Amino acid sequence: MSDSKPAQRQVIPEEILLARLAQSDEMREFFIQMWIQNPQLAKQGGARVRELLTPLESK
Repeated sequence: MSDSKPAQRQVIPEEILLARLAQSDEMREFFIQMWIQNPQLAKQGGARVRELLTPLESK
């Protein structure tokens, strides 16, 4: 059994956090567009991909 130390808390600078969030959003948009353009590929993604591609219902 290895001696593991408890994880130390680290503060992520806001600039890095915002950059990573923006990159994540860009990647999400890229994959959604790829799935829209290639429905066969989207079918391989299963239920979660279908959920992402389904527009939100207006209330």
